[in-house]
Amino acid sequence: MLDNELIKLIRDTIIEIEATAGINGTPIKQAFQPTQQGVNTEPTAYIYKIGDRRYGWPQRKDVWDDTKNVMTHTEMQQYETTFQISALATQDPKNPSQYTASDTLNRIAYILQSDECINAFQARGVGIERVMDIRNPYFTDDRQRFEANPSFDFILTHKQAISNQIGFVKDKEFKVITV
Repeated sequence: MLDNELIKLIRDTIIEIEATAGINGTPIKQAFQPTQQGVNTEPTAYIYKIGDRRYGWPQRKDVWDDTKNVMTHTEMQQYETTFQISALATQDPKNPSQYTASDTLNRIAYILQSDECINAFQARGVGIERVMDIRNPYFTDDRQRFEANPSFDFILTHKQAISNQIGFVKDKEFKVITV
């Protein structure tokens, strides 16, 4: 499965389940987009890919197609892909019942480990290996206020297959030439 397919699957699944986790309507965006201007004013979660790890060795398979007279060669590799989700939510001290960015991420971690999410991922050939701890570092924002920028990593397992067609040899001609 390619990166954009994985990101779409993660984003769509979280959005589909977020109402059951109590964070309905929370925007889920891909981080580090070239067209994004500034930070969202509403609590928002951001997804980005950290990296891939090939696991094991490629599985190779050849299948002959009698109708087209070609051999289809497929190599399939198991991958572990690590993603990170972070969140920003400006806190209002006058509203203590408002979810913090960490609260939102804890709900998203719950979604990723829920039966509904696991089933949606498995239907697309993706497994979730683990959801790691939530980190909660602080920074000074553009209004000179402290804000938290929590994040957590999670690992998905999936396969990537590459296929190509190989022609065949119709005739062989052998010549013995003396020198």
